[in-house]
Amino acid sequence: MKQLFSLAIGASLLLFSLSVLPSRSLAEEAGEDAGSVSQPRRPNFFHILGSIVFTPLHLVAKTATCVGTQATAAVAYTATFGVEGYYGGGTNGRDIGETARRSCTGSWIVRPSQVMRDYGE
Repeated sequence: MKQLFSLAIGASLLLFSLSVLPSRSLAEEAGEDAGSVSQPRRPNFFHILGSIVFTPLHLVAKTATCVGTQATAAVAYTATFGVEGYYGGGTNGRDIGETARRSCTGSWIVRPSQVMRDYGE
């Protein structure tokens, strides 16, 4: 009984959220395309859903890339400690550190606007 009640609440929340979202007709979209200046589109339900689905996948891949690059950089930095670099008398440590730092930068979540840009409608 409790499981049936939870399912009914979840389904009603989903239906309510879908009904509240602003919908646009094909005529509105065609009229907007004909104009010279178009308003930026807002992400719809499917863009938000894509964000929810893709964020855990991206988070796992980003974490693996970051940790793997940091571990590889630590080994490379230790192995080449004091070795002259190819620029201005510096060592390779600066380039190795920069590569390791860049692997962990950037967005760690997928935003609905990114899903909208990548996958369109």
